[in-house]
Amino acid sequence: GNFSFLSELDLSSNNLSGRIPGELGSLQSLQYLCLSFNNLSGRIPGELGSLQNLDLLDLSSNNLSGRIPGELGSLRSLTCLDLSSNNLSGRIPGELGSLQNLGFLYLSSNNLSGRIPGELGSLQNLIRLYLSSNNLSGRIPGELGWLQRLWSLDLSSNNLSGRIPASLGNCTSL
Repeated sequence: GNFSFLSELDLSSNNLSGRIPGELGSLQSLQYLCLSFNNLSGRIPGELGSLQNLDLLDLSSNNLSGRIPGELGSLRSLTCLDLSSNNLSGRIPGELGSLQNLGFLYLSSNNLSGRIPGELGSLQNLIRLYLSSNNLSGRIPGELGWLQRLWSLDLSSNNLSGRIPASLGNCTSL
């Protein structure tokens, strides 16, 4: 069928399995894509980065693996990105710092490693940043102090080291 005008797709809390089809990236009117609480596996298709009208992308609580595709940094309308509770690995892509409308970034309970990218400090509308229960290492980037609207920051259960940046004192909404 022709779903070119589909604006919401919610298939959450089912027993869906297999991969997320890259063809979903052709649903150009899509504003809301929720596939959470299923048994989906494989990689997050980079084709989802072409959904220019997407406001919410929720792929949480599945068995997704591989890296977070940098193409998701092209989702300029996105206000909520939830990839928590999967088996995602690799680094958090700095491209996510381009999501200027993002208010909620949930990447907790994965196998993400490497440093927290300083580019996340560019997310001026960010309210909640949850990166807990991963394998993140290195210092907490001082750039997070630029997040004036940040209300909740959870970096617990990682391998972070170094000092707590004084710049976090600028996050007066915390």
